[in-house]
Amino acid sequence: MTPKDKHVSTRFAGPFADLADEYISLNRAVGHKYNINAVYLMQFDVHCVNENITATALTKELFDSWCMKRPHESDRSHHIRIEVLRKFAIFLSKNGVEAPTTFHPMPRTASYIPYIFTRTEIVRFLMSASNVKSSSHSPLVGLVLPLLFKTLYCCGLRLSEALSLKNTSVDLSDGILTILDAKGGKDRIVPISDSLRLLCLEYRDNPLLQRFGSEYFFPARDGGLYSNSWIYVRFREFLQQAGISHGGRGKGPRLHDLRHTHAVHTLDNWVMEGKDLYVALPILSAYLGHKNIFATQRYLRLTLEAYPALLEACDKHFGSVFPEVCYD
Repeated sequence: MTPKDKHVSTRFAGPFADLADEYISLNRAVGHKYNINAVYLMQFDVHCVNENITATALTKELFDSWCMKRPHESDRSHHIRIEVLRKFAIFLSKNGVEAPTTFHPMPRTASYIPYIFTRTEIVRFLMSASNVKSSSHSPLVGLVLPLLFKTLYCCGLRLSEALSLKNTSVDLSDGILTILDAKGGKDRIVPISDSLRLLCLEYRDNPLLQRFGSEYFFPARDGGLYSNSWIYVRFREFLQQAGISHGGRGKGPRLHDLRHTHAVHTLDNWVMEGKDLYVALPILSAYLGHKNIFATQRYLRLTLEAYPALLEACDKHFGSVFPEVCYD
């Protein structure tokens, strides 16, 4: 098993230890990985221990003390942390533990608006990534990073999906990537363009890469996986070199915006080619590994925002496909 396949280990010591273990097991039994949420429950357990909570009752005071916003905590993280405890509290109540079951409505947090790169910006960014040099400390980066970022954009992969790709999941004869155990535990196949397939063939046949003998298609120096944080640092470097400004924490561009950009550019091409979006949209949804087509419809709105010149064409040919979007 790869590190991402393993569940987060949980060792609870507080007053809700047994029920917390049971709650996590039940969530995983129905197919949820429940890793990030398990981490929040572990943090809540530590909070209970630090506050010397011994009574097996989740009081309103305890709930409120946990829900206080932390310094430098993002609104999204704060919201998720509270939601984890809200759902756990309901589970506790159903199992005979005193716990709040009615809550004030959670304030809506402003959602991040993805940064859609222009095609010129994408070219500049990928050129910057292609200029990276290997070193004795990182002998593979000059090979790995240029192709990694091209693959992220050209295939719309999540970073974790690309980094976890194994050689056995990359079929360069037919030009197919097999993504295993992605978000939601879903597998999917991702066809790649012939131009990207040729780049992958050249990359795979490089003698330096072959000497490392890693099972991963994008291996780190030790043959394992690069960390997401290390890749993000390089992403920021390439943005700067490409002359693409960054808005600061929470404002992007984020690395994940390469995936958003792939989807928007794909939709842009389809509209210009006159494709029937009723037929094409489910294909894009499956390609991206979305849970359902409604998740993909969000990209329709982004397409219109990023390319307002398309609005007239969309209204003329596909007006009923694009729902009205209300802004708060």
